Amino acid sequence: MRKFIISLLFIGLFYSFASANGISVSQSLDKTKIAFEDSVIFEITLQWEGGQSAYLFTKPLNPNFNRLKIRGFSSSISMSQPNNKEITTKKYDYVLKPISSGVGSIDPVTISYISWPDSLPGELVTEAMTVTIAKPVKKEEKAKVPRVWIFVFWAVIVLGGVFFIIKRKIVSRRPKEPVKTPKDKFLESLTMIKKDAGTDLKKFQAGFYKIVKEFLRENYGISLEADDSDNLKEQLKKTNLSPDKAEKIYQWIVKANKDKYSPNTGIPGETIRLESEIRDFFEKL
Repeated sequence: MRKFIISLLFIGLFYSFASANGISVSQSLDKTKIAFEDSVIFEITLQWEGGQSAYLFTKPLNPNFNRLKIRGFSSSISMSQPNNKEITTKKYDYVLKPISSGVGSIDPVTISYISWPDSLPGELVTEAMTVTIAKPVKKEEKAKVPRVWIFVFWAVIVLGGVFFIIKRKIVSRRPKEPVKTPKDKFLESLTMIKKDAGTDLKKFQAGFYKIVKEFLRENYGISLEADDSDNLKEQLKKTNLSPDKAEKIYQWIVKANKDKYSPNTGIPGETIRLESEIRDFFEKL
């Protein structure tokens, strides 16, 4: 009897030693309590002494979850050499999502393997684990808009549309101001210059030089520069003006450029005569 007990003790010591120097398994959860809208990571870790090929895993893991479902899965394997010993670590990571509140559980997972090179089969079993799942957060119900406000909303839109249409019709019925041509603008400005200058020829010529310069720019695209009479004459020849009319405008401009710097104010009646001559010419232009 004593020999039998000693034999059992010897066998037990041998098994513990083999297990300690063989492959081991552990499992973990990154959280023990989670919100219903959250997730938890369940990790299985296998570790053994030796290279990656020391153990072969021929069957896929088939874990069973209660109140939880798999949202993501990944696996990895790594090597380390603590104390000059080659250690291999293999990990299985499951991202679990709650499907109902309460106590979620993970049943023990059986891991089948074959050791190499002796091809001996074996199994490891994880421990059962639990996680507490909170109740779902109630979504705030959207406040119902009273029907009266819906009516007000549509009434504002309809009235706004009616007001916009009426306003457009009123605006469209208003008489539109005629578009003024460069000649119209010139003649209006000429009247104002005559009224402002009176009999002062110098003042009249300064104003005339300014408005005729603007007229030529808008009507013919001519840029009138001071003391550039030759260039002005050439530009006037390129317009649709007859040679006589082009020359007439040219002479007026040259004279106005001189008179506006002259100290003399002109003889009586000269300003009225000149304004009448210029107006008659541009009205017929």
